[in-house]
Amino acid sequence: MITKANLFTVVISTTVVVLLIGLCATVHADIMLASGGQSDYTIVIDQRCSPSEQYGAEELQMFLEQICGAKLPIRRINVIPVSGPMILVGRSEVLDRLPVDIDFAALGDEGFVIKTVGSDLVLAGGRLRGSMYACYEFLDKYLGCRWFTAEGATPAVSRIPRRKTIKLPDIDYQKIPALEYRCTDYREAQDGDWAARNRMNSTFARLEQKHGGKIVWPGKAWVHTFRRLVPAGYFAEHPEYFAEVDGKRQTSQLCVTNPEVVKIATETVRMWLGLWPEANIVSVSANDGGGFCGCENCVALTEREGSRAGQVLYLANQIADNIKDEFPDVAISMLAYSPTMIPPKHIRPHSNVIVRYATIHACRSHPLTRDCGDEARAASTPANAS
Repeated sequence: MITKANLFTVVISTTVVVLLIGLCATVHADIMLASGGQSDYTIVIDQRCSPSEQYGAEELQMFLEQICGAKLPIRRINVIPVSGPMILVGRSEVLDRLPVDIDFAALGDEGFVIKTVGSDLVLAGGRLRGSMYACYEFLDKYLGCRWFTAEGATPAVSRIPRRKTIKLPDIDYQKIPALEYRCTDYREAQDGDWAARNRMNSTFARLEQKHGGKIVWPGKAWVHTFRRLVPAGYFAEHPEYFAEVDGKRQTSQLCVTNPEVVKIATETVRMWLGLWPEANIVSVSANDGGGFCGCENCVALTEREGSRAGQVLYLANQIADNIKDEFPDVAISMLAYSPTMIPPKHIRPHSNVIVRYATIHACRSHPLTRDCGDEARAASTPANAS
């Protein structure tokens, strides 16, 4: 028997269910970004946006027009409301008013989020390059854009899909680059736009302020730097600064256990950072080739660590300790390459030291995780080989 009270409960419960279903449908409804060459969306950036956020918005506008024919307006605003749905590029007061919680500190300079909030789309991250990368990641991951060669190439090759409509699902995506430094070492990749679109921050790329700059190594001190840290000009008066090979001193490498070598190399690094204050990282790496020091102290270090890498990392760690207070945002890089690619047994990189692993001996036909023999043969090189 249904009483008035029971009937009231049934009606209320049914109403709640209907409302909840409607709410879920609203939350998860697809976003119609553009259709038939038209769009209701405005690209919104902050009045105080960074150059790369401005450029990311412009790139987004250009490629969306190529994809669907609709040229979305870009507005630099703070608190003035926008009529209609928005694509918010970068952090702004408008974004801060939306019901979304983004940990910008955790994202750093290059991390970002791509997120739908109601009918709005958020492409935001670190001001340096993160928000710009969000724009490119959105074009790449969700719209299928690819940039294979630079605009100046003959021919320039890219894939910009054509669509009559752009419909987006509910998106909640976050990315923080796993690799702090991303460089593809060939001439094509030095084009600034190509590098930015492919999220490269190479020191060799022509990345400008509008791209958010790049990772900077001082001068050409990015690899094989022993000969620059302590120049061969010291040899005449101080042969003990250099490698002892078969009982004779030579300039092939440094004697890393000599305290004066540590002092001179540290001062060289300080000089480089004074000349290039924008630098992020400095290489402390052995010269190309062999000729490592065989003095009593260096041999003991190599034998204890079971690798020539012990000598290089020993010097890198000391220099890193010497500069960390004066240059807290600068990292020291040590190269794991050929004789120094075998990990040392005991010594570990200090917190401001980065090991760059060169895959010169790796098989080019399979993933690095697969052992095809070349890497194993390289690792079998005796620790005391010059």
